Amino acid sequence: MTPPAPRPGEHGLGAIVGGVTLPFCAMNAAGSVTAMGDLRALARSRTGAVLLRTTTVHPFVHPEFRSLKNPGFDKLAPVVRELVASGAAPVVASVAGGTIEEFAFLAHAFADAGAAAVEAHLGEAWVETTLAPCEDATTLRALVARMAAASVAPLWVRLPDRCVLSYHAVAAALAEAGAHAVVVRNEFTRFEKFLLAARASLDVIALGDVDSGWAVSRALAKGAKAVQVGPTLGPDGVGVFARLEREMRIARGDRPGA
Repeated sequence: MTPPAPRPGEHGLGAIVGGVTLPFCAMNAAGSVTAMGDLRALARSRTGAVLLRTTTVHPFVHPEFRSLKNPGFDKLAPVVRELVASGAAPVVASVAGGTIEEFAFLAHAFADAGAAAVEAHLGEAWVETTLAPCEDATTLRALVARMAAASVAPLWVRLPDRCVLSYHAVAAALAEAGAHAVVVRNEFTRFEKFLLAARASLDVIALGDVDSGWAVSRALAKGAKAVQVGPTLGPDGVGVFARLEREMRIARGDRPGA
């Protein structure tokens, strides 16, 4: 049986990230778990949060943008309500759109459904093709400000792997517009450089390249507030979070059962 999700502060490995209290500092990445049964299992696991698949306003099917295939927000909003009602880990909605208004609509809809945070996935190829917010500071600032105004839930922003704008310009625009946290690829040229550019103005979540408790601890030591495991959870499935927690506890010398 999968062990229940820990309570905040239960083992000292929780985190407060972008305005959200997480019972554990590692969570799945958007899109790594999609089936409803798997989401329920994820919610009962040791994950710090449950990230839904990236969602658009309308059902999305496009041969050139298959990673964004989804049934539309009206099918995912009830999922948020169910998971929130179960009292499991915080639920984070991941959203994408081709216009600023679509992003704002989704931010409002998922916050209204009870999401603990809304993550704007700016790294989706569809977003980069249509809106391209990380190519223009004015567009980026307007997008984030509009989402922040539309949502009572904290706003996280997942950056594309490569930004046309400098990280200094991105960090400034996000902080000014009201973002709470930024998700950045866990690679030196991205993650660590963004940390330097942000200068503590935003919480940073390291995405990917996390396969051990040591890797989680290393990312936290560099300045990340939490990590996202993905694009897949690997052979452990949702059990990966219990393993990461166990490895972190062993590494810091916790007594068994402590």
